[in-house]
Amino acid sequence: MFWINFLNAAVLSLGHMIRITKVLENVYVLKDRAGCCANLVVGKDRALLFDTGSGIDNLREALQDITELPLIVINSHGHFDHIGGDCQFERVYLPKEDFPILEGYHTEILNRWIRELTGEAVWPFLASPKEWKCIRPLEFDSFDLGQTPCRIIPLKGHTAGSVGIWIPSFRLLLSGDALTPVMCLNFQNHLSGKIQYETLKQIQNLEFDCYLTSHYETLFPKSLTKRMMRCIENSAGKKFRFYQYPHPPYAKGWIYLDSLEEEPVALVLSEEEKRQADLEINKG
Repeated sequence: MFWINFLNAAVLSLGHMIRITKVLENVYVLKDRAGCCANLVVGKDRALLFDTGSGIDNLREALQDITELPLIVINSHGHFDHIGGDCQFERVYLPKEDFPILEGYHTEILNRWIRELTGEAVWPFLASPKEWKCIRPLEFDSFDLGQTPCRIIPLKGHTAGSVGIWIPSFRLLLSGDALTPVMCLNFQNHLSGKIQYETLKQIQNLEFDCYLTSHYETLFPKSLTKRMMRCIENSAGKKFRFYQYPHPPYAKGWIYLDSLEEEPVALVLSEEEKRQADLEINKG
């Protein structure tokens, strides 16, 4: 209880410096100073908040500019730039498969990463995420916002627990980082390119026209996911280049750039995944 009260006191001191972009009727992107986005979908009876950003800004206050409906808050996955604002809310649901990520986060490194992302002398984390009582395991697969049914869709690849939210009435899919055009399979709790490909293949059966990711304020067409599938297909036997992610957590890997067009599409593999792919090619 002490930590909850202490964290809540800290949240009250955060400024509301979040940029709000309306992308569809009743659908918003909220971007904080660290460049991290949360998605808000407003229904008739309650609203969905998908991800909570880095935690540097007062997301809860920003939401009041849009709606005062009760919230259901869900994390797309467990990376720090998606769970940072969780302690601003009473209850947040995180996929169970990503709980191990929380064990590797400590206040010192998280605060340092936020300062590096913003260039400001801020310390938003007073306790490590594994101590936050607000985070609960995601154990349901559907819910309704009031005349707006939503379904939780497994999107494994970027992490083992990554999920999206499919909203059929909006013909929209919220995807977190799972469907980002530069597919990063080199961060904590990542899976293989093969599993990423299966995820992309499975969502082709979902009826949606566009989707949102967690680092863009614009919608992507569903057709982009087919380019992502081709990228994985084309990467076999192709040249990958060493890659260092330029922002926290500075993960290293190997990148294959498949195509540019309107939006670059690429695949980033971890060292171990790249080594395994090379072994399979040599065996063949």
